[in-house]
Amino acid sequence: MSHLTDLTTEANDIVLVRHFDAPRPLAFMAWVDPVMLTAWWGPEGFTATVEADVREGGALSLTMLSPEGEAYPIGGHFGEILPNEVLVMILDASRHSEGWHEAVKAGFIEAGGKPEDYNADPIETRVTFEDDGEGTKVTVRQTFTMATMRDAHVRLGSAVGWSGSFNKLDAVLAKTV
Repeated sequence: MSHLTDLTTEANDIVLVRHFDAPRPLAFMAWVDPVMLTAWWGPEGFTATVEADVREGGALSLTMLSPEGEAYPIGGHFGEILPNEVLVMILDASRHSEGWHEAVKAGFIEAGGKPEDYNADPIETRVTFEDDGEGTKVTVRQTFTMATMRDAHVRLGSAVGWSGSFNKLDAVLAKTV
């Protein structure tokens, strides 16, 4: 069953909450197993490649490929990992296309940011997993360096992208349960 994704903003954060009809260990595994992550990462219609050294400090490399063939590479590393409870990833989208950066910068300026303050600093993405009835509540908290960067990502469609990814994750988990 597909569930809705709740999105709120707090301070410099985007907070997304979604219920999944899967036990917590399986929901966690979908975030750390490269094969499972490849199957669901990225908006609907996108495919992904993933390389992950899943340990604190381990490297993470994800590339989303749009239906039109545009690549969106994301580098980074893992921070805190508490199996079945917490996963922290530091994600760096600085290698995304110039067009993507121009769109984010435009949203940043619309949100009140000064052009000279725009940056593509890495984003801390903290994922928590909690038992929720027969399934798992997953909370994704993305922390940006400034509220205007957070707002730029919201304007660019962060909620739509994550909702699409979570719809794909629902399907992956349904096949595995």
